[in-house]
Amino acid sequence: MELWVLFGTLVITLIIGLPLPFSMGIASVAALMVMDLGIPLVVVPQRMIAGIDNFAFMAIPFFLLVGELMNTAGITQRIINLSNALVGHIAGGLAQVNVVSSMFFGGMSGSSTADTASIGSILIPAMKKEGYDADFSVALTATSACCGPLIPPSIGMILYGVIANVSVTKLFLAGYVPGLMLGFGLLLTSYLISKKRGYPTHPRASVSQIWTAFTGSVWAAALPFLIIIGLLSGIFTVTEAACVAVVYTLFVGLVVYRELRVRDLPGIFMVATVKCGTMMSVAAAALIFAWVLTVLEVPQALATAILGVSENKYVILLLLNVFFLFIGTFMEPKASMLILLPVLLPVVPEFGIDLIHFGIIFIFNALIGLITPPVGIVLNLAAKIGGVSIDKAAIASLPFLGTMLLILMIITYVPAIILWLPGLL
Repeated sequence: MELWVLFGTLVITLIIGLPLPFSMGIASVAALMVMDLGIPLVVVPQRMIAGIDNFAFMAIPFFLLVGELMNTAGITQRIINLSNALVGHIAGGLAQVNVVSSMFFGGMSGSSTADTASIGSILIPAMKKEGYDADFSVALTATSACCGPLIPPSIGMILYGVIANVSVTKLFLAGYVPGLMLGFGLLLTSYLISKKRGYPTHPRASVSQIWTAFTGSVWAAALPFLIIIGLLSGIFTVTEAACVAVVYTLFVGLVVYRELRVRDLPGIFMVATVKCGTMMSVAAAALIFAWVLTVLEVPQALATAILGVSENKYVILLLLNVFFLFIGTFMEPKASMLILLPVLLPVVPEFGIDLIHFGIIFIFNALIGLITPPVGIVLNLAAKIGGVSIDKAAIASLPFLGTMLLILMIITYVPAIILWLPGLL
């Protein structure tokens, strides 16, 4: 009965248009009122605050701020210039630039939406101008933006690390190889499509041109290395790394490139604050929702149900992938993470699945959800920038989606790909 009330209230409130944090909060309160356990409702705000009262969570607003600062500080354009010098001469030059730029950008902001908004606003119009099909440009931009949350730093990995109580630094290391695999897979896919359609290439850059592009972007490109070296050496924690990234980006924008102005800062801070407030309200509501699920013993019931299907680790992983891909079609990644992980994490170790391995699999599935309709947040954003309908963008994304699914299967069944670098640490 209580479970029906919980999910029924959640569905009804979402249908009538309430924001997700309010829907989860109201559903949790409704279920607690139906329970005959004598739990006072004052527990709800207490657990919401306690859930987000975590030092690692403080990294999120700072990394969000880095993404906003990069767009104004001239870093995005310099990343594109460097990418063009490196791969612009390959078939489908701007397509290759798009993917490589996303790999660089993702290593600084850790946000797919920030990547799509910044790089897409520059490269999608440029690709259309050079004769690329609009739907292809949109699909490639959306899928390449998925490299961001895999190549550290990653806001999704911070959330997972806090919820699963695992090392965020190890998660960062675990994401490198899958992120690079995805990047190179998209490069190959875009190369084959560009070759077939005869998309244009750029002249090969000379050594001096590559050097000029590198020296012009070296301050921007150094940020990911600064973060990971600091984490591995123990100089700072993930939260401190986020603070260092903000200070570094401010210095580069204000002093080195001088494209960021002091009068721009209030607006940038405001946008980052609103994004952070939205994310943390979802986190707080999802944590109380997950606690109610735990009280109702849903994780135990789920474990029993899964064991009833199979006890084989690889079959379980396949079923989880199918489930995550389905959930991703209609639920935003961070929301699905905050709702599902507290239910699944107690179950996963029973099947001998490493929590770091599971985390990267979950995040990869969530990223695929960013480009799969009907929600497909990143695909929708890219489609708006490119001026194409979401159905055309979705069809054009199928070859790239196939590449992502192939890589998902590889990292699922070859865990050493994920666990090799964390193992060194």
